[in-house]
Amino acid sequence: MRATWNPRERAIGLVSATTDGWRGELVTPLIPRDPSSPLRSALLNERAERLGELRALDFRVYDTVRIEELGSGDTYRIIDRFKAAAEMADRSA
Repeated sequence: MRATWNPRERAIGLVSATTDGWRGELVTPLIPRDPSSPLRSALLNERAERLGELRALDFRVYDTVRIEELGSGDTYRIIDRFKAAAEMADRSA
């Protein structure tokens, strides 16, 4: 096992998406508050990439929540809830 890690590799492993095919959540955990943190930048970039992939697959974010992590208070998580664009159109009709 490597003793060091690349912030980008770490971010890829931390950001997770779950879906049932119509809706789901994208969870970005352990985001440091420090704006100069390389992990913070990597996590927010990975989140942006995953959201872009969801948009390309015709999913739309309908809710974004920021939750403070338990513990030191130096980190937070973002949960983006998304739905298939077709489901959102059906509900508004």
